[in-house]
Amino acid sequence: MLDITGDHINKLSDEDLRTLVARLCEAELRHLNLPLSAVTAGGHQNAADGGLDVRVELPNESPDLDFIPKSNTGFQVKQQDMPRKAIDSEMRPNGKIRPSICELGSKSGAYVIVSGLGSTADSALKNRKNAM
Repeated sequence: MLDITGDHINKLSDEDLRTLVARLCEAELRHLNLPLSAVTAGGHQNAADGGLDVRVELPNESPDLDFIPKSNTGFQVKQQDMPRKAIDSEMRPNGKIRPSICELGSKSGAYVIVSGLGSTADSALKNRKNAM
């Protein structure tokens, strides 16, 4: 059993964190005997990707999902902290919500921001969720 701490996550690069998120998604799908091909991630971390670094797109709803909140989930992966202003800029560049987020919403999907440096304290999580 691996014992991974916040310090380990803090030391990851943007690319490594994105790879970790993709592998964790694949592990959850593997555990549930769902197709690994539903996970897509790739390209340069800072490439124009429409706001999603990792995507899970399953053909059917799966009630057994845990850390992947919905059968259609998009993950934006950032190693830096994501306070309210950064979240606003990421989700709504130039004040307009990203089309990729709208698409997830139209499919009853989920949008998740993974922040390698963000605090997991209750008040910090609440502030980020409110910003989203």
